[in-house]
Amino acid sequence: MRSCCVGRVAATVVAVCGSVVSASDPYATAVMGYNAGANPAAGFTNPDAALGEPTRFTGVGVFPGAVTPFNSPYMPGELVSIGEGGSITLALAQPVLNDPANPFGIDLLVFGNAFYIDTGFPAGVAGPLFGGGGVVEVASTLDSWVTVPGVQAVSQFPTLGYADLTDPYSTAPGNVPTDFTRPVDPAFNPLGLSFAQIVAGYNGSGGGTGIDIGLAGLSSIQYVRISNPVGSGSALQIDGIAAVAPAPGTVGMLGLVLLAAGRRTRR
Repeated sequence: MRSCCVGRVAATVVAVCGSVVSASDPYATAVMGYNAGANPAAGFTNPDAALGEPTRFTGVGVFPGAVTPFNSPYMPGELVSIGEGGSITLALAQPVLNDPANPFGIDLLVFGNAFYIDTGFPAGVAGPLFGGGGVVEVASTLDSWVTVPGVQAVSQFPTLGYADLTDPYSTAPGNVPTDFTRPVDPAFNPLGLSFAQIVAGYNGSGGGTGIDIGLAGLSSIQYVRISNPVGSGSALQIDGIAAVAPAPGTVGMLGLVLLAAGRRTRR
């Protein structure tokens, strides 16, 4: 590993190596609050299940299988359930910036257990999306919440754990993990497509619901609250959240800007 110069910005370490900046943990690292609400899924009320990387392989010891848009995670240790009127509040390791240079302008991804109904079972042909819903709020401090308009927590692209799978119900993990910090193109429409076409359309992404925090009028956030409104009709399951990695070519500039900011702060 190359040696790097390191700058500290608001308790966040940013290492600059030419055009590369080492990122901190992009996933939720702490649960700040959890209200299970009414009728959460039994056995799925451990909020720590929403911390860390989303699930790539599910059902170990039961019915094991790679996570795909047709085979979502379903084990208690992988998901936290939010019943009607409930919510979970998660903290990220470092602030997430509203960066228009991010892929498709997306800054944050939310992962749940939604999946496509397989209209060509077992071939994997995407029918309607099953699951989803929820409200996403973001904040830079725990007393300044703003709802992201037009966004449902788990209603966009179901999780894909591996980019080299050919079987939507593979009982073995793949060899090429997808990138949970890379969003799918929001213009991609999987409806009616085969599993191979969906994998190609994800283009290395692990899926997730994309969120542009600029829609909330904020320049940066560090906290995310996901709520299940009263009257939704069902519980909501959350697997995790992830900060989007900057697009190639913008990372080095971001690191230099943050490093310079840190130096000014220390003066």
